[in-house]
Amino acid sequence: MKKFSLAALSALAALALTGCSFQDVMLYLYGGDSFVKSEEPDYAQCEGGNGVTVVYDQNLWEQPVMAQDDTLSLTAGNQLSYTVVLLQTTDTYTDFLTQSGQELEETTGTVKYEFDFTVPDASVAAVRYDCGSYQTIFAQLDYDCGETIYVTAAARTSDYEPIIALLQNVWPTGSTPETAQKADTTTKAVTEQDVSGGRTKSLA
Repeated sequence: MKKFSLAALSALAALALTGCSFQDVMLYLYGGDSFVKSEEPDYAQCEGGNGVTVVYDQNLWEQPVMAQDDTLSLTAGNQLSYTVVLLQTTDTYTDFLTQSGQELEETTGTVKYEFDFTVPDASVAAVRYDCGSYQTIFAQLDYDCGETIYVTAAARTSDYEPIIALLQNVWPTGSTPETAQKADTTTKAVTEQDVSGGRTKSLA
């Protein structure tokens, strides 16, 4: 399967970390590489360098990327209907949902919704923003083991169920839930060096 550019993942990371325009990010991602899918699930487990483990269907999601030292990223879809998920561990947030949503509310025409879902062995606080042709979800997952994972998900599709399904199999490394999906293989998150041959663009 073709790879989404790491530059695109880094651009989305910039939204959560530096206040980059969300609309610019989505326009940047538009026109990304296409994906090939299979109807049969092929589950793989990846332990990110940021202490986050995820089990994902390789026929739906691309191989995870360490977009930044504290951020594991996954992408799915094609240029017309795609999803990007960032799984971040950091101690820099004082109010993740408020801080992350502020830039959207200030720079885009968006509607905010309270968003309820569950994740094994964690308490969840989340919001969803409808931005017309795309949407984003911010979620804070506080696990029983004492670790927190911050989720930023952007989708150019109205279907956010794949995001929720993916988060059912995300956890702090070493704290595997009893309900975790069994994986057939183990993969390693790729890095910028691994995909340095991909296209690069600037948001400037």
